Amino acid sequence: FWLKLCQLQRQRLRLQGGCPARVAMDLGTFAEEVLDAVAGICGDAVVETHQQAAHVLDALCRRPGTDQRELAAVFGLTLEQLARTREVDRARSEGTVSTMMEKDPVWASFCASDAVFTWNVLMQRINQAAHWREEFRELAMADEDGEGSGGEENLLEDSSVAGSDVGSDAAIGGLAAEASARTRERARALISKHLDPAPEGLRRHLARRLDDEIFEKCPVEKDYRPCARSIVANLRRNSMLAAGYATGRVPPEWLVLAQSEALAPRLRQMQRRVLRVEAFKEAQQDVDTAECKQKMWEVAKGTHLAPPAQFEEMP
Repeated sequence: FWLKLCQLQRQRLRLQGGCPARVAMDLGTFAEEVLDAVAGICGDAVVETHQQAAHVLDALCRRPGTDQRELAAVFGLTLEQLARTREVDRARSEGTVSTMMEKDPVWASFCASDAVFTWNVLMQRINQAAHWREEFRELAMADEDGEGSGGEENLLEDSSVAGSDVGSDAAIGGLAAEASARTRERARALISKHLDPAPEGLRRHLARRLDDEIFEKCPVEKDYRPCARSIVANLRRNSMLAAGYATGRVPPEWLVLAQSEALAPRLRQMQRRVLRVEAFKEAQQDVDTAECKQKMWEVAKGTHLAPPAQFEEMP
């Protein structure tokens, strides 16, 4: 029943995603669109070459209403890295790579390095999304069949406790301590509390899976705590993000490796987009227009008004 419900929700969101007016980036819908683009371009659910990754990236950038800054934030990239990758794609399509190398070899080498890095990251994220779809299906089927996971939980607890002991020994020796089993258990409880659409058994599986990714990225205690708090806060504020992960549309690796801008709620994303548009408009103004608008804001705020008169003493 849960798998059928997830499939119906994916079909409904895919039909809604066909509208060209994109309000803001929804990570679950975007992951579905990425897999659909990969299936249409590569004929498979995974990407194996840099050429395929370049075609998929070009298709994602050409979507109506796509914000390239938000697109880069989803994959954990910067806008500059994405722009330099696009420049390499443009030079390859126009056949001007040799001219680019002759004109400025240092800049061309810099752009080529960023392009290779971006394509590798894109391949990794796409393959993670494809594999997570199969893994989520197995977790959901295991939860519906009522298969016990006590052995897996005991094994994970043993490994966590062992990691905690190693971390304490390392701390005594002068190294940073790993996240303790108690800290990870608290993080799982907080993560599971915000995965409302999923059944109780599936919540534990999803919380454990996300905790493993957090621990893999930040094994040290002082790095694990801020990362876990940030993800829990985003799941609490962004109900669409939590529902996307609970229904198997958002891979856990994306939640951990994406920038915080991609995990923000829709209203916050729209506010940031408006601020960027206004800042871009102000950057394009000439000096006279900028001075005129500055004077207008000073008058509106009452910056240079005279101090109020003192109250006269009554006789």
